[in-house]
Amino acid sequence: MSKSSKKRPFQNKPGEPTPTPNKQLSTSAIPSSTKPLVQATAVNSSSTTEVASDNFTLIRFDKKVKWFIGICVGLFLLLTLAKINYSSIGMWNTMIPDGSDAKRGIISGTPKPIRIDEWGVVTPFMMSQAHKGFPLENPTIGGERVALVGYYPIKHFISFFRPSHWGFFLFDIEHGFAWHWNFVIFFNLIATTLLFLLLTRNNFWVSVLGAIWLIFSPGFAWWSYFFLTTQFAGSLLLLSSIYIFYARSAKTLLLLGPLFLWAFVMFALILYPPYQVMLGYLLVVLLIGFVWRNFSKEYIFDQFWFKLATFAIAFAVMGLIFYQFYSDAKSTIDVMSNTVYPGKRSETGGTGFIANWFSEYYAGWLVNNEKFPKNWLNICELSHFVTFTPVIAVSLGLYFFRRRQLDPLLTILLGFILFVLIYIEVGFPSFLAKLTLFDVSPTRRAQVPFGIANVFLAVLYLDYISKNKRPELSGITPAILTVAVICFMIFAAWLNISTADGFYKAHQLFIPTLFFAALNYLMLPIASFRYKELTILGAVVLFTLPNLKINPVGKGMAPITDHVLYQKVRELHLTEPDARWVVLGSQYLTYMVTATGVNQISGVKNQPDFKTMRVLDPTARRDSAYNRYAHTVYSSYIDPSRPDTVVIQNGFEDGYQVALDPCSPKLRKLNVRYFVFDRVPQPVEVRCMKQVAKLGGIEIYRSND
Repeated sequence: MSKSSKKRPFQNKPGEPTPTPNKQLSTSAIPSSTKPLVQATAVNSSSTTEVASDNFTLIRFDKKVKWFIGICVGLFLLLTLAKINYSSIGMWNTMIPDGSDAKRGIISGTPKPIRIDEWGVVTPFMMSQAHKGFPLENPTIGGERVALVGYYPIKHFISFFRPSHWGFFLFDIEHGFAWHWNFVIFFNLIATTLLFLLLTRNNFWVSVLGAIWLIFSPGFAWWSYFFLTTQFAGSLLLLSSIYIFYARSAKTLLLLGPLFLWAFVMFALILYPPYQVMLGYLLVVLLIGFVWRNFSKEYIFDQFWFKLATFAIAFAVMGLIFYQFYSDAKSTIDVMSNTVYPGKRSETGGTGFIANWFSEYYAGWLVNNEKFPKNWLNICELSHFVTFTPVIAVSLGLYFFRRRQLDPLLTILLGFILFVLIYIEVGFPSFLAKLTLFDVSPTRRAQVPFGIANVFLAVLYLDYISKNKRPELSGITPAILTVAVICFMIFAAWLNISTADGFYKAHQLFIPTLFFAALNYLMLPIASFRYKELTILGAVVLFTLPNLKINPVGKGMAPITDHVLYQKVRELHLTEPDARWVVLGSQYLTYMVTATGVNQISGVKNQPDFKTMRVLDPTARRDSAYNRYAHTVYSSYIDPSRPDTVVIQNGFEDGYQVALDPCSPKLRKLNVRYFVFDRVPQPVEVRCMKQVAKLGGIEIYRSND
């Protein structure tokens, strides 16, 4: 046996039995113990011990784990091939009715109008990219190389790091769309379960139930699972990092290095700092806590130089990737970062939650898409994650003071949650907000990673109490804790009543309060019974599963692709692919027209298209109106006293209007040849064009030249 392969004797504490020797571990083995790995004393509450080698591995890929992964992959493939998606594009059946069945393309559930960012913006953007052959530049969705910086399918090496888009390159649009939806759900279930298995030392059912709770929480579901792309990358990044730290063979490192590289680039280049910064901190906290809890020189320093080389090579290659990406995207990033909105956002926190920290105790029972407290903005903004953090904090304190146990992972995670809570509720001084980069994460966006951290804390705590003897509580302590839980839940109910502006009535909150009072009580180290942690998680999962109804289940993209407007525009576009289009009227028509793949000057612009706007506004006098992410609406404006006048007004933070003469020479200069009216136009509006289609109240014209 080589010197580096020899085991170090276990450093057991006085009074503890000497463990029996065990067999040589595989290269992926990790020290593990069902006892607390950090024993706190009155003198030093953070001292660590060298942990023993045993037969546990980082992740034990037994039959249960393999079956779970197999089921998730199988469902992903089956549902993708069946063209199943969870989009709200069924809204098109009623938003612009064309006489078809209102349930066209919908298998179950109800499309959500509030998810217009999904069915009216992101989905048409994806389709526009696909129809155009995934170009680097697409003025229909924005200026510069907008798809490179935004998370859209694009023919560029960066797509290798956007796995949810691979289906668009492998299949047709409908199958690619299904791939995207099913990938973010099922591969997140796999990645999150594996991460929980790693952090809980292979507690299978706690890991699976915890993953289901997290992935299907309202904080993800009501946002059409958009944030799951970053969640997936983050989970893989943490998994690969820990495996590299504890790897014991060169072969393992050769496999893990590329995975770490892929996950890191994927995470970094999603480019949504309001979410990434907070989640990045959470990943670092979990990594530090795991290594602190499972510290072992034997494992961490084995193959030490090879590990350093693995990280060094990975970061060197990343440097090349980031340099090339930045070179290709620099002009786009410059434009985006200098917009009026969102621009260089900088906040210091302190604005609180959209609803409140405990609103999920009641929102799941009493709030829906149509009914919610108006001062909570909307169902998406108010939705986040169920938390048990206050009770867990008290319980961990009891473990420390009664048994002198301090779990490093739970301790540092709890500290992070409290740190972010202060930012959300109280705010940071400007210098601290900038120093921590929290200033790029508005509190309403910080709620998502904050909620994720709360779920991680609860799952890891439930694993902890399942493996550790509860502290002995004498006297009236259990009674005091019970009363404290009751008071806490009364406070949570009062908080929801007082912040919901009269939406809730006290009697409506009785059952939800009773339900979560019971779960919070069970979280306390008072009662102990077999499968206690699974009972709690099972109840939370049952509470979470109705969230599956938030997003409808659809087959294919018939609400768009079978729509008469889409088909007619596609038909005209294919006969004259270089002509540009403009919709004069309804913004909803612009969303549909975007999906056809035409080059449209109206519609949503992910970032300003200055090439177009400089023709309409040569002196840039109205630059501040359109220098933003915006929903743009064009309309007719003809003033004989001021021919060819263009009026540009900014009416909303994320929108502006353009009024102009449809026969303006400026439109000819922009090669605009097709005009879509949401009404019957006046003769003066169409004096320079002829009608090519009439679809009910929608009329399409083409210019005469």
